Amino acid sequence: MRSFDNDTLALLDSGRVVTRGLLLFNFPSGLWGFWDDLGLLVYAGVTYKGSGQLITVDEIGFSGDLSSNSINLTLTAIPDTDLSPDVLATIESEQYHQRPVTLSRAYINPDTRAVVSVQRVYRGYVDQMVHDYTDGAQATLTCVVQGRGRDNTRRGWRTRSDADQKRIASTDGGMRHAATSGTQDIYWGKLPGTVKK
Repeated sequence: MRSFDNDTLALLDSGRVVTRGLLLFNFPSGLWGFWDDLGLLVYAGVTYKGSGQLITVDEIGFSGDLSSNSINLTLTAIPDTDLSPDVLATIESEQYHQRPVTLSRAYINPDTRAVVSVQRVYRGYVDQMVHDYTDGAQATLTCVVQGRGRDNTRRGWRTRSDADQKRIASTDGGMRHAATSGTQDIYWGKLPGTVKK
């Protein structure tokens, strides 16, 4: 369930809100932002370059279990735009494997062109980047992105402990049994060996 602030709700109720998609790559060299409009958009200290309709995203599927959903992000390069073939080549030279990607939806006031709020739609990790060169200088780069649901099934992650909880609130003992609760046997009825023959 999404919750919007009052300003966003007022724009939505008026029917005059403008929505745009934001794509953010988090590479070791820094943050790379693109949005599906023209020009530059600055939000939360990140400059998003306008890409118009040059970025397409597969339909995002959701599941109720712990499985991971993958999507394809296709970036189409066109010369003399903010998403040129040189930009695609630079992206591929990054250490992109398993780096975070975030897709968001920006709600913009049509009168002031100011970003009112941003809602995250999808987060994942770049798994592969596949180039496809077509005629002329046009090229596409398809990013195969794994959803963050894959983290739910990984083994070896540490478990939240009593010490972790006490760092947050020193008197909170709500996690004092967390370390042993997964390994304790629970008996229903009388304990084994207490039944008289």
